[in-house]
Amino acid sequence: MTTAQVKEQIDAMSDDDRFFATAYLQHLANERDEQRKARLGARMKRMDEGRKISQEQLLELHQQLEARGL
Repeated sequence: MTTAQVKEQIDAMSDDDRFFATAYLQHLANERDEQRKARLGARMKRMDEGRKISQEQLLELHQQLEARGL
């Protein structure tokens, strides 16, 4: 399939199908990103070592960010 054919197929998709296609393409990119995998692995290791955040801490952080407009 050519790039032009792919564009034509995407143009013909519904918004829901286009949303799914976008998510799938991002998933493929993430699966092939070795640096991303390494970062996630390091984060999981830190969590396994007990370096976690409680729900209360997360809610507080969220409220602080919202107050700053973020």
